[in-house]
Amino acid sequence: MDEILKIKANDLRSKICSGEVKSLNIVKACVTRIKKTDSKIRSFLKLNENKLLEQEATCSDKKIESGKKCGSLEGIPIGIKDNIMMKGESMTSASKYLENYISPYDATVIEKLKKAGAIFIGRTNMDEFAMGGSTETSAYQKTTNPWSLEHIPGGSSGGSAAAVSMGMVPFALGSDTGGSVRQPASFCGIVGYKPSYGLISRYGVCALASSFDQVGTLSKNVKDSALLASIVMGKDYKDPVCEPREQIDCISYIDDNLEVLKSVKVGIPRQLFNYKMDTEISENFNKAVDKFKFLSVKIVEVDIPSYKYIPALYKIIMCAEVSANIATFDGIRYGYRALNAENLDDEYAKSRAESLGYEVKKRILFGTYVLGAKNYYRCYHQAQKVRTLLINQISDAYKKCDFIFSPATLQMPVKFGETLSEECDVFLIAANLAGLPGITVPYNFTNSSMPVGMHFMGSRFSDVKLFQIANAFEKISDFDLNKYPEL
Repeated sequence: MDEILKIKANDLRSKICSGEVKSLNIVKACVTRIKKTDSKIRSFLKLNENKLLEQEATCSDKKIESGKKCGSLEGIPIGIKDNIMMKGESMTSASKYLENYISPYDATVIEKLKKAGAIFIGRTNMDEFAMGGSTETSAYQKTTNPWSLEHIPGGSSGGSAAAVSMGMVPFALGSDTGGSVRQPASFCGIVGYKPSYGLISRYGVCALASSFDQVGTLSKNVKDSALLASIVMGKDYKDPVCEPREQIDCISYIDDNLEVLKSVKVGIPRQLFNYKMDTEISENFNKAVDKFKFLSVKIVEVDIPSYKYIPALYKIIMCAEVSANIATFDGIRYGYRALNAENLDDEYAKSRAESLGYEVKKRILFGTYVLGAKNYYRCYHQAQKVRTLLINQISDAYKKCDFIFSPATLQMPVKFGETLSEECDVFLIAANLAGLPGITVPYNFTNSSMPVGMHFMGSRFSDVKLFQIANAFEKISDFDLNKYPEL
């Protein structure tokens, strides 16, 4: 592996702007790494042309040599999940339905990255329309876990997570609906961050479940996630739920002083011990708690009884919103269109039947069922009431603590063809249901050399403090940030 790829993005930024490192050399190293390893990992659906990449990198280098002000991410490569629009490029959401779709405009996060000078290496694989937790439902290929090719990388942002973990790109963007950034980050041994709801614009991002979805970041360490988040967050009038807040330079608030841990109370949900957890995850979680205690971090127990409803809440509300959002994919306005339809209804049915995968169809059908006249109040309306109860209980918990700490997942990644339990991501989904920020940080390796991650969930808009705590935790973890998978 080229040593230049081991330089973290935050350090690359200063080295590029000082002229110590050339963007062209970084881009060439990334492309070489991808060509050497991605035939086994299959994290990218599409790579930008080498000539175009080299031209963009050369432009960045010339800009710096001429003394012009360089962007915050000038000349740094990045991977983009294939449900985020880039003008003039394909965006498939890993579905045959959008196989020939060309984005007519840039997503807001892409506009901000372009302004910052980032270089887009390519489009990363994902579960079809982000529906899945393993990147197995992609219509084009299955991404593998870089630490074990027999195991899933997680999902739905598995392509982005695997690419960063393998050292193909310094960082990447994903989307998080129910842990879809943080779960694959944990499985692949990297940092995954989901912001408070509304901090990062979703304009130009293919919707899954609108009250859950958020663009998130994947990187090798916490500082790189803070850097990337700082660029893409901020107000956007084009997204009606985007908060009218200015961009925050999150990374400027981070230092390497562990004293920040002593200034917070860390809450551990009582309900954590009601779930069956893989032995090595449980052991590492207990070790992490012991480290907190050794450093005199205040540990408190919090009680959130509604945690037991999270899998059902997520399934009902998410599928209902899927049914509404996917209604626009009708074979008429854009995307795949069946050629042998006899009438309008037949066009709808055949276009969807021929182009959508099993997981997508299953969620549409269940969502339509819970929104039906006979089931709306019994299922969907009731779920929204319990969701409010959960949010209130979590808010009460934050009266006793500053952050809620838990394992990222209850299970280690499974082999292809096997399934994760519905409860596996329960502590990640809580953040989406309540609109709260969350971050997974790699903590250690198991005896079989698979990474184990831990999760912090903060109160609404505590994102800056969340980065501070996560960065300090990273310093006391047993995970080697300089270690990369070997194929």
